[in-house]
Amino acid sequence: MDKLYQDGTKCPQIENLEKITPEQAAEYVRFVAHVRHTQRRYFTFRKPEILDESRRLEKELDALNAHLLDPTPKLF
Repeated sequence: MDKLYQDGTKCPQIENLEKITPEQAAEYVRFVAHVRHTQRRYFTFRKPEILDESRRLEKELDALNAHLLDPTPKLF
């Protein structure tokens, strides 16, 4: 059964969830924690170099999420 947001739109689902190993899941959680830590550092210190790092990490996380949520079958 598909989960829905409050507005009725379908929530994205991770395809082939059973193929994700516990080690990969733990690595993902650590990466998200690192992204959040960098974001908090920026809001604490307001340094441009920390902002650049935070933006870079956010783009990496967005790419990783897009890969995990991509329903297109992988041929190769």
